[in-house]
Amino acid sequence: MAPSEDHPAGVYDIIGLGFGPANLAVAGALLEQPRETCPISVNKSLFIERYHEFKWHPGMLLPGTRMQIRRVQFHVDHTLKLRGNNTSFLKDLATLRSPQSPITFIAYLHAQNRLVDFINRGCITPTRKEYSDYLAYVARYVQGQGIKVAYGENVIAIEEGCEGTVQVHSRVLATGETRVRRARNLIVSPGGSPSFPRCIQTILPHPRIIHSSEYLSSVEPMLATMKAATRSLNIAVVGAGQSAVEVLLNLNSRLTSMGKSADREHNLHLIVRGGSLRPSDGGPFANQVYNPEYVDIMYGLPSESRRKVIAEHKDTNYGAVNPRTLESLYEVMYDQKVDRDIAGRGGNALPMTGAYITIRNYSNVSSAEISKHPLQASTEINSLSLIFQNTLTQDFSETTYDAIICATGYERNSWLKLLKASSLGRHFGLRATSSDKTHLSVDRDFGVAAEKNGDCVVPIMNGKSGIFKVAANGRNGHSQTLDMRNNADGIHAPYASTETKVSDTLYISRHYRLLPLPTADHEFIPKIYLQGCAEETHGLSETLLSVIGIRAGEMVEDLCSNY
Repeated sequence: MAPSEDHPAGVYDIIGLGFGPANLAVAGALLEQPRETCPISVNKSLFIERYHEFKWHPGMLLPGTRMQIRRVQFHVDHTLKLRGNNTSFLKDLATLRSPQSPITFIAYLHAQNRLVDFINRGCITPTRKEYSDYLAYVARYVQGQGIKVAYGENVIAIEEGCEGTVQVHSRVLATGETRVRRARNLIVSPGGSPSFPRCIQTILPHPRIIHSSEYLSSVEPMLATMKAATRSLNIAVVGAGQSAVEVLLNLNSRLTSMGKSADREHNLHLIVRGGSLRPSDGGPFANQVYNPEYVDIMYGLPSESRRKVIAEHKDTNYGAVNPRTLESLYEVMYDQKVDRDIAGRGGNALPMTGAYITIRNYSNVSSAEISKHPLQASTEINSLSLIFQNTLTQDFSETTYDAIICATGYERNSWLKLLKASSLGRHFGLRATSSDKTHLSVDRDFGVAAEKNGDCVVPIMNGKSGIFKVAANGRNGHSQTLDMRNNADGIHAPYASTETKVSDTLYISRHYRLLPLPTADHEFIPKIYLQGCAEETHGLSETLLSVIGIRAGEMVEDLCSNY
């Protein structure tokens, strides 16, 4: 798709940062709002996306993968058997919000003339390739309905604009040109940035250290640089989750295709800190934590209780592997052992498997460095040395690798860095000097902040009545209180005459809106929404696809009702 943004005069009603599934769902929900009652103009809505066309995790579109829609992961069924699955295509961009929506997965299948074929397939889980095509189909649809998307632009800053607006600064990647746009509302959906172990970060960038998010586009060029090797290759995969195991299996297949080197197998090491790979809990009762109504439950809990619930259900999403994928890995590893036993009997040569998988458990990567190691007489490349500490014995060991793939998850704090560097941050008690450990809290915790901050002006929520008060200590030591009526989420309130202090806590409404603190100058008018960033207040489904359609509808309704 070519860039579709023009340069209209005036101010956008909404600018969305990013155009992945989250903001794609918002665009669809916005189109379905009744035009006669919705004050947000579709023609004044813009989304800014760094890719030059719609893409969704292109680095992990591995062959044969199926979706697990409750979380942004997938599995490979190497046995090719149809088995029960607790995930469903119905958790798409719109079905749970509006089953009759034109952007449901069923509507996509019908438009492609594949609905009956999908039903006959006998499995409710789409392949990752098909789901990616569905998302691209919806992207084309909403653009055809008037939604504007500026592709190929990277947002570099946001600032406070005039007349109650937000300024969004972006750089056109192809030309380096900087564009500045204004909006009355901002929806921040940054997605995740690849996360590397801290010790490995010190030797980045390196052509043979890649993140799983870039695996598919990087693995072939990486392996091509090592095909001239006259010895066996050593490759490490760091991680204990779904992506790590799928990368491991794919690498095993690729190295097997390359064949042995000098009659020696290539070595694949899976580096895990725990004692073993753990199966994800995919049961229907555990998955209730991803139900839409569970967001209300999580948001209503005290912060300590939310942390306990997230920890209790962590293995449904983090550091765990789909049981079918575990079975596939075990079959591969067992078959390799059988081959070795057969080949070793009577002095036979090793079978042409090409690669051998080893799981290095209880291994924590404590150090990484680059050294020189010859692949052959006329070629030298950098080899990668990892020092491991055994988490049980505390002993250290060192292994040299030719390549490292890190399936070590994602960071989701780019929005915070953007806000900290912005003049907007002060409205939320946030400065460039604020702690990197800044966290989110629910709206009712405003009162707690008031007690902790002393003379800091903060709102105090009074039960569920929607009445807020601001407490401020004047210079004469007398407290001042102002009664304030809130809107749907308790946002707008008169501003007192005391500046807010720098805070390590930001507050977010049930409908995903950042809540500004009172300031000395004027009421902060623009609304800033977060998507995919509020797991600690809204629960485990926040970074996933499970409630994406319902969340989009709630945000759009909140925007329209408080515009």
